[in-house]
Amino acid sequence: MKFSVIIPVFNKATTIAESIDSVLAQTEKDYELIVVNDGSTDNIADVLANYESITVVNQENGGVSRARNAGIEVANGEYICFLDADDLWLPNHLEQMSILIQKFPDAGMYVTSHIETTEDGKVSHSGVHLRGFDNCFLSENLFALLNRKAYNLIHTNSMCIPKNVLVCDNIWFEPGEKIGEDTDVWYRVALGYPVALSKSETTVYRKENSTATKKGTSSFTWIFARRWEMLAEQGYSSARKKECAKLIKRYRLSCSREYILMRDRRNAIKQLKQSRHFSKQYFLTLILAVLPYAWSRYLITSYK
Repeated sequence: MKFSVIIPVFNKATTIAESIDSVLAQTEKDYELIVVNDGSTDNIADVLANYESITVVNQENGGVSRARNAGIEVANGEYICFLDADDLWLPNHLEQMSILIQKFPDAGMYVTSHIETTEDGKVSHSGVHLRGFDNCFLSENLFALLNRKAYNLIHTNSMCIPKNVLVCDNIWFEPGEKIGEDTDVWYRVALGYPVALSKSETTVYRKENSTATKKGTSSFTWIFARRWEMLAEQGYSSARKKECAKLIKRYRLSCSREYILMRDRRNAIKQLKQSRHFSKQYFLTLILAVLPYAWSRYLITSYK
């Protein structure tokens, strides 16, 4: 079997049928669909009972990371794909993944572009950040690409990883993490492998339905940043580690600005010290940290 599609779900009975139907509508048919019911308390079982062709794994509520890991453990496919229970795939998603895999068989991760919609009707396209690239291309250093273009090139719904990369390299979703558990997996894969990307938009991230987004998107204890010191000592490509370190420093600058907005100057300065990314952004953030709060807030919110 080529693909295993994993949908973790917790109390999404009102949206999961659309997500499942979008998988069943794929033009590429060599896949299995695994739904991991993470201890839902709504009528999700009634919804899933309408589908005979899916595998359902039931577990006690343990969070999205445990649910995704449970799906990986029972997966039979050579490649693992993920879809959240309130988002959608366009019919050509797995077909586009097959094209990427055929063209770049040695990649450690495959990524298509995605469409993002918000509650106020805004629509954004991740593919616009890849102007000037071929429709399908291989990035030897994903971190350099992210630092040059944008951090939101990838979404969980639009990536695919060979199962042997996850299992053999012992890369799993970190239990208990509610924000950033997905980027932690992507970046650990990207440290060790090139990444194949496509500008074709094949997934829809409905941000208005995202529970994590509604609770806030800032994570001051991002698991990947906590791992970084240990990862930096391992034998990954020095070029990838250099660009990854730059990404971590930029993350800390972002945290510093968020702390400034919270009137928490002590932690804002702490993040700055940890960053030591002596760039224009660093010195601007340092200035923001010492300005009167009203001025800092105005400048940060005006240019976000």
